[in-house]
Amino acid sequence: FRIGLVTDLHHADKAARGSRHYRESLGKLAEAGEAFAKVSPEHLVELGDFIDSADSISEEKRHLREVQKKFSELPGKKHHVLGNHCVHTLTKQEFLGGVGREKSYYSFDQGGWHFVVLDSCFRSDGVPYQRKNFVWTDPNIPAAELEWLAADLQKSKRPTVVFAHQRLDVSDSHGVKNGPAVRAILEKS
Repeated sequence: FRIGLVTDLHHADKAARGSRHYRESLGKLAEAGEAFAKVSPEHLVELGDFIDSADSISEEKRHLREVQKKFSELPGKKHHVLGNHCVHTLTKQEFLGGVGREKSYYSFDQGGWHFVVLDSCFRSDGVPYQRKNFVWTDPNIPAAELEWLAADLQKSKRPTVVFAHQRLDVSDSHGVKNGPAVRAILEKS
C-alpha cells in the first residue's frame, strides 16, 4: 500500500512573505495531486499548517473551504494533523468541522501497520491552541493524549508510524516541549 504526504501548505489569500507563497498553495497541491494520481495512495496525510492565519474567522474559514475542496478531490482516505497555523484564528472544532474530522488525535491500521495521528497544539498548561491564545514555540501533548497514546500502542502489536506537526526529536523552538515523555511512551511500546 502507499501513503501520500503533504505539509505546510499555508493556504491564504495574501502576498508572499519570505519563503511562503500563500496564493500558490492550491497550484502546488494540484501538482502533488498529479503525482498522487499516478500511484493511487490508500491514505493521504496532511501534516499540518494546511492554512495560514487570516484577519478574520470568516476569511480563515473560506481559506479552509478552498484548500479542503482541492484536497478532498485527491486519491486516498484523508487525514489531517493539526498545525499551529490551522488554529491561529479558528478553534480546533472549527478546523476539524471544516475538514470532516471529529478528533484531533486518533489511529488507524492499514496493511499490517498501525498509524497514529498526534495533536501537539496545546500550551504547556494544557490549554488547546486557538484564536491567538498561544506562542508557537510552546507545543505540548497533554496528559490525556499521552494516556490515550500509551493505551493505543499497547493494544496494537503492529509496527507503528507516528504523525505529528511539531518535531518529537529536538528540544529547540520547533520541538514538542514534552517530547521526551512522548518518546518514552513510543520506546516502551
